Amino acid sequence: MATAIITGLTDKIETIDLMTDGKFTPTPELKKANPLGKIPALLLANGETVVDSPVICEYLNTKSIKGSIYPKDEEAYFFQRKLEALADGCTDATLLRRYESVRPPELQSKEWDAKQKEKMTLSFQYFDSVASKLGTSEFYIGEISIMAMIDYADIRFPQENWLSTAPNLKKWYDQVSKLPPFTQTAPKK
Repeated sequence: MATAIITGLTDKIETIDLMTDGKFTPTPELKKANPLGKIPALLLANGETVVDSPVICEYLNTKSIKGSIYPKDEEAYFFQRKLEALADGCTDATLLRRYESVRPPELQSKEWDAKQKEKMTLSFQYFDSVASKLGTSEFYIGEISIMAMIDYADIRFPQENWLSTAPNLKKWYDQVSKLPPFTQTAPKK
């Protein structure tokens, strides 16, 4: 949705909340649109579906009426794509930890959780080291992905206070989280 705001397409998207009861339950319509039963999924007017956040963001960018989420400069473009890939990987590790945490205690693996947590730790360290290179007024796919990653980590593991381990990243986050692409899409905590 942050990409939709940046590209000027929010009024062209209808959002369907699949968490109305506080628990994600894939509907038959979602499973038909996306056989994986995953969100997000963007159902197009022609009946086709665009699935997976990076692909949806790229699709929205091609329809942009306002701005681009990809820089024109080649070096900046690949830096942003690297940020995107690392943030998405960290989010995946967070999701896997979440799944592990809701399994019956006797089936949970401390080793598995530790491996995923290490990925999160290393990702936050990396983003902290490049925080001075992140945009503060113009946002690309890397910054969008990092914001989503931070918010997801905070929702799933608030007790771990991930930004406290990354002071430069926290300073950047505190500054940009007050701006429209992120205030309008911030998760309810």
